[in-house]
Amino acid sequence: MSATLLIGDRHWLIPAVLAAVVGVLLALWQGRKNARELGVATLLRSTGWLLMCLCLINPLWSSARPRKGANVVAVVTDISRSHQVLAGKDQTVADRLRDVLNAGEQKEQNGWLQRIDQDFELHRYTVSDRLLRVDSFEDQAFEQPASNLCSALEQIGQRYAGQPLAGIVVLTDGNSTDAFTSDDSVKVLPPVYPVMVPCESGLPDVALGAITVSETAFDDAPVTLQVQTRHTGAAGKKIRLSLLDSDGASLETKTVSAGDDSPVRFEARPESAGMVFYSVKATLLDENDQPIPDEVSPVNNQRMVAVDRGSEKRRILYVSGRPNWEFKFLRRAVETDPQTELVGLIRIARKEAKFDFRGRDGERSNSLFRGFDATEQELAAEFDEPVLVRLGTEDEEELKGGFPENAEDLFEFDALILDDVEAEFFLADQLQLIYEFVARRGGGFLMMGGQESFRQGEYDHTPVGELLPIDLHQEVPAAPTPVRLSLSREGWLQPWIRLRSDENAERQRLADMPAFVTLNSADFVRPGAIVMASVHDESGTEYPALITQRFGRGRSAALCVGDFWRWRMNEGRRRLQEFAPDVRNPADIPVAPGEQPEEDLNDHARASRQLIRWLVADVPRRLDVAAVPLPSMGLGTMKLTADLKGRDFEAREDGDVSFQITRPDGTSISVAGEPDDEHPGRFETVVSAIDAGPYSAEVTARIREPEREDEVLVTSLGWASQPDQEEMKSVQPNRNLLQHLATSTGGQMVAPDDLSDFVGRLKTNEAPLVDIWSWPVWHQWWVFGTAVLCFVGDWTIRRRTGLP
Repeated sequence: MSATLLIGDRHWLIPAVLAAVVGVLLALWQGRKNARELGVATLLRSTGWLLMCLCLINPLWSSARPRKGANVVAVVTDISRSHQVLAGKDQTVADRLRDVLNAGEQKEQNGWLQRIDQDFELHRYTVSDRLLRVDSFEDQAFEQPASNLCSALEQIGQRYAGQPLAGIVVLTDGNSTDAFTSDDSVKVLPPVYPVMVPCESGLPDVALGAITVSETAFDDAPVTLQVQTRHTGAAGKKIRLSLLDSDGASLETKTVSAGDDSPVRFEARPESAGMVFYSVKATLLDENDQPIPDEVSPVNNQRMVAVDRGSEKRRILYVSGRPNWEFKFLRRAVETDPQTELVGLIRIARKEAKFDFRGRDGERSNSLFRGFDATEQELAAEFDEPVLVRLGTEDEEELKGGFPENAEDLFEFDALILDDVEAEFFLADQLQLIYEFVARRGGGFLMMGGQESFRQGEYDHTPVGELLPIDLHQEVPAAPTPVRLSLSREGWLQPWIRLRSDENAERQRLADMPAFVTLNSADFVRPGAIVMASVHDESGTEYPALITQRFGRGRSAALCVGDFWRWRMNEGRRRLQEFAPDVRNPADIPVAPGEQPEEDLNDHARASRQLIRWLVADVPRRLDVAAVPLPSMGLGTMKLTADLKGRDFEAREDGDVSFQITRPDGTSISVAGEPDDEHPGRFETVVSAIDAGPYSAEVTARIREPEREDEVLVTSLGWASQPDQEEMKSVQPNRNLLQHLATSTGGQMVAPDDLSDFVGRLKTNEAPLVDIWSWPVWHQWWVFGTAVLCFVGDWTIRRRTGLP
């Protein structure tokens, strides 16, 4: 601790200063004539005189020392199994830490722990998945499954708040499985002194780092996994990565060089909806591509990942102004997709047929009802409404009245497709409802080309025209046809636009596509919209063909090609010529057992599925659930959240939400969700998943309705818990974390061999409770000794120069 010099007798300060000034001036005056010869003598005389004058003010040397036995020092030992890695040829990090702790507990040899206990109140703690106070550190096992080091330090800081905690000595490798709640929680800690055992095994090690799972609309591989590996001592070697299914069967294997740090990409196509669990395994290979048996730790070589493919089908409402090929091919394309369902509303006639041979001039209603009472004129008007056909509805009541007229009915769907239907088909409120469907509900919207779509359908002054990615207010001249399709630069970057993973194969596919002869010209693309595909005529002039944009909470797209079905018809003719020249209908070609259906193989169907999947990819559900890890609360701790919405997709806070959680061993528990004060309509709960394996949860929400039966919504989620992999994800000490702890709290890094010297310095460091020590300087022998030596030196120099 720092020491200070104090003035004991302040009333002697002025006389002492005056005496010092006079004495120094006299010394200088006496040596003025022989300044060169007597310069050192004058300096010695002045120094001796100043020391004598200093004693007049009674200087006191004051310092503070930690009060013996009054301050607390906490020694925390990480006893997790991450220390069971080799630190040398035949010794693990745990062995070295055990030796350090056993040496500290020895009384007869004055161990470093015993020396701390002599000057401080020593509190011993072990940390793994929890913080425990112990009486001794002798013969620790180091076999616990977690290292909640950060939360343990926070708990110690909170436990000793307001108490004289002088410091925290931490013996750990720094590989914590949790995190600090905030940076401020570190700054309020007392000085932290990390003790880290170096790891110098010399053995190689490979570990799986971050695994990113993303879902795309790509038909061949809708799930993409990007795997990052970490390795030490593996220069010149190879790493074999394998993607395994839930049964352990290998789906794909790739071999990369250990020096290549770029992520490895796996693509998979789950066969079923719902939760799917994959595993990624890494194997270190030698120069002969043989597995290396000796590795620092094999535990971090395999990780499990959870993929949620959705247990509920996404429903798309398709509205067409006339029967056409598009709906037929779209419906056949999504029939094989377990995640989407197409509902059709097709107008087959603009008005009910009537007998016009008896009609009169100016008569608009059905002439069969001429002469009926005025009260029955509404019945006559019903026969003037369009004739609609419903396909794929859930029951007889759905869409019975035609296109929905309220939000509750329309918001039941996830996406809306309008094909060759004019704006006059809809009421003004229905057009506004479509706008709200995209902007507020977050649904997907697609308008397909045709003679009554876009500007030709008079959408330019409607709410639907406002949400389209193209501007319909300006008339565009018709483009010369035929035209051929090509991808834009942005389209090449989007997996849901492409059908081939190889660029050359994709270019060949585009070249094999037929020319289109129907195009709704659109030159005015809105700011922020993206042209994914375009068409060009024989002169090379390009026109937008597929344009997308984000709009409100949802997304909208415009497909300006009006005869997209021509692509499918062309594929059918090619398939007949190639496989069955005697068959007239491509659907009649027999499928051998084990073969995929035709609609799974043709490009038009795949493109249609990918387009529809993109429409519904990010559409929110009425009950959206998520599992978020909470590393600050310990290994395996997860926060499950459920966002509940009503039929109008506004947040509902009056629901009851429960989570039925199934553990890896098959047992289950039910936990009620608690409302979140910061997010209306959100319910959450915190669960501990310390057991390794897959976890799943069925989430049930009950919404109380005052005028109808309570509505029940059910969905599911899942996650993978891997405590061993999290604990052993790194076998190298995390020196950066420990150095950050020491620097932020005013402590220092301590080597195991320096513990004895560190304990000796610890009792001189600052502490909450101290004793003040002071003694007069002029009582010290060295003060008078220095003054006498100065005067003797002055006298000796003067005598040698012949001066008195």
